[in-house]
Amino acid sequence: MPDALPWRVFSRSEALANGVSQDRLRRADLYQMRRGLYAHRGRAVTELDVVTAVCRNTPEAVVVGLSAARLLGMPLPLQDATWHSGRQTHLAIPGVNRSSDRVVRWHMFTFRPEEVGRVIGKHRASSGEPAIPDSAFRMSTRARTWRDLAPHLTHLQLVSIGDHLVRCPRPTIEQGRQNPWCTLDELGSVCTGRYATKLRTALADVRVGSDSPRETMLRLAFRDAGLPEPLINEPLYGPRGEELHRPDFQWPDYRLCAEYEGKGHNDGEQVRRDIRRARRARSAGFHEIRLSNDDVQTSGANAVQIVRSELLAHGWKP
Repeated sequence: MPDALPWRVFSRSEALANGVSQDRLRRADLYQMRRGLYAHRGRAVTELDVVTAVCRNTPEAVVVGLSAARLLGMPLPLQDATWHSGRQTHLAIPGVNRSSDRVVRWHMFTFRPEEVGRVIGKHRASSGEPAIPDSAFRMSTRARTWRDLAPHLTHLQLVSIGDHLVRCPRPTIEQGRQNPWCTLDELGSVCTGRYATKLRTALADVRVGSDSPRETMLRLAFRDAGLPEPLINEPLYGPRGEELHRPDFQWPDYRLCAEYEGKGHNDGEQVRRDIRRARRARSAGFHEIRLSNDDVQTSGANAVQIVRSELLAHGWKP
């Protein structure tokens, strides 16, 4: 294939424009994904490959919904988080209704100007592949994408993604980003359309602070069980007023904090850090509750019981 056609997925018109014959397109090292769209056999195709191929040939197209959420790194539920070749890519042409096929799901959407942005997709070439140039295409903004996920997600899942969008980045982890992806007002502005009530209900439960869907689930489980609402990833201060660390959950009135410890906390160095963290909490007069992955099963029922018992033991009166 010519050097001017470096992509894993390309269109028939791109191939013909670069001197590729019809006979060459029929060879066994290529296959037709959909009408007019070809891919290299034996080379792993990503959703970004499909998106950029369609958008190069249909520049007015906008990546939307689940596809936009995946490319933007939103914490989707497991069944939606990964794209594979049997899954549709979600696109829209503003104000135009197109027929979908097994590769592309076309949506009939309209957008306000501020709901669509131009992004750069960075392709990663596998070993032995030619370098693939970055590709620019149009995509719905994070706030608008959250709106368009409403038909696909549960209340908890919508709240989890809302928490992800409004959380403040941590400078030590997310270098180069100082502001949240969205503000609560920006999410509020997209609570419109057929699922407006569902979106407004989810937004009412969104909080700044949760770092993961597990933390969101536990926070809502504590609330639904009638427990006091905790501070979320707020500083815990030592006896001299110094910031010690930021517990996942904190009830200062009861001198309690709780940490959810996922699978990554089994690492030896992480275990040592967790021990030091617990000692810091104790030095500030706090009792640390450690919650494991087993405790958050069945909607966090065990975690709720553990936290309830500790709150009662530390003076909480329901």
